[in-house]
Amino acid sequence: MKKTTKIWVGLGAFVIAGSGTAMAASATEAAVLETTAPASAKHGLMSSAANIILAQAQGGEGEGGGEGGVDVAAADKDPVQYNIALQVIAAHYYAGFAAYEAKEMEAGAQMFAHGLGEVYIEMEDVFKRRGVTTLGKALQDAVDAAAANKPVAEVRKLYQAVLNELKAAEGQGPASSQPAAAVKAQVVVDMLNRAAAQFAASQNDKTLEPYLDGLGFAVAADKESAAVLPTLRKADKKKADALKAAIDMAKAVYPGIKRPAKAKVTPAQFLAAASAAQLAVSNW
Repeated sequence: MKKTTKIWVGLGAFVIAGSGTAMAASATEAAVLETTAPASAKHGLMSSAANIILAQAQGGEGEGGGEGGVDVAAADKDPVQYNIALQVIAAHYYAGFAAYEAKEMEAGAQMFAHGLGEVYIEMEDVFKRRGVTTLGKALQDAVDAAAANKPVAEVRKLYQAVLNELKAAEGQGPASSQPAAAVKAQVVVDMLNRAAAQFAASQNDKTLEPYLDGLGFAVAADKESAAVLPTLRKADKKKADALKAAIDMAKAVYPGIKRPAKAKVTPAQFLAAASAAQLAVSNW
């Protein structure tokens, strides 16, 4: 069993696990959080040649923004929570590839690693019990390629492989008594709430990472809504309008990799729109 030290180095810096070397990180940026054993029999991931492990410090993801993690126990039985876990992973890869394609290679690699380390590792046992056995390798391959600054075309193929694996994993989730569109609608509003919370929490933080987190959630909400809005609009136009309004607001706040100089909406407006969307689909 190979033990490695999990180190927070911040955006734009990597740690070669076991070497103690932080590239592009100052001594004050790096803080040892914990010692882990990712190369154990259970967690054979994140143990590639690069051995790159990225982690968040106190005050980072999960500390008041939209990065609230996933409910692993619930995801084992609840189709909504299971699909939320998949979309939180997807969100990190959406944002990560957008960054990588825009020549923010280190930021992209870090976003990929967050999707792997913060969600998949926590959900690994749940996934494997459900026959999802190849997702982890696809996630890891994308992390490795991005960390090694491979050509965009190569990373794109691995990124698309991740999306394909996530789609396949969706079919392995817990059964639901609700229509598929109703389940997906609840996942969409969860992504919207995360995007809105991330926007509110990052108002005074102009670094790239908090914006990327929110961007990923906004993209996930938009993509998943394509399977929801037509059905919802047939059932209840007002509910569909509420959901569409929140999605449009998310796209205005997160228009792409380039952060707007000035947002067109306020955090309160975005949070209210996300709440209205959640209320609209709650009894569908």
